[in-house]
Amino acid sequence: MTYFRVAVLTVSLCYALAYDFTYPNKNEVTVKCESAEAQNYIRIGEHHYYIGRSQASWIEAAHLCRQYGGDLALIESAAEMNAISKYLLEKGYGNDDNFWISGDDFVSTHKFMSLTNGLQLPFTDWSAGQPDYPGREHCVHLWLRSSTYKMNNNMCERKLSFICKRQSYTRCRDIY
Repeated sequence: MTYFRVAVLTVSLCYALAYDFTYPNKNEVTVKCESAEAQNYIRIGEHHYYIGRSQASWIEAAHLCRQYGGDLALIESAAEMNAISKYLLEKGYGNDDNFWISGDDFVSTHKFMSLTNGLQLPFTDWSAGQPDYPGREHCVHLWLRSSTYKMNNNMCERKLSFICKRQSYTRCRDIY
């Protein structure tokens, strides 16, 4: 029985290596999902993101990200936040450009949870005085404050742009 397990593990490892199941280390990856147009994900820091320029509510943005092979961006560190902020500024986004990301406090006021994994946000970088308006503003977005993008809570039905983060697992396929 032990030989059988070793054989299965060996074959599985060879299969994984042959088909390279690791995430691609490219600056741009095009993702194609069933019944959705292909989307270009751009490498920013250590991850790939899609910047949705259309205006959508937070729920609509979450749905679009799933259709596009991602999730609303879950920002997990200061380095990731800084990389995204720097990218947006370099691309000319400004005070009028706000972006939905993962995070809501639907379950418990001002306890923001990730839509991506259901856990409390591992990192926050709130704008001064935020979050505010408990009971009214439940969803997290990025807005430009003091020359950098910061987190803010907002009414989920507001129409904003959004940022999707490429899933390391997917129901979609990458096009190279």
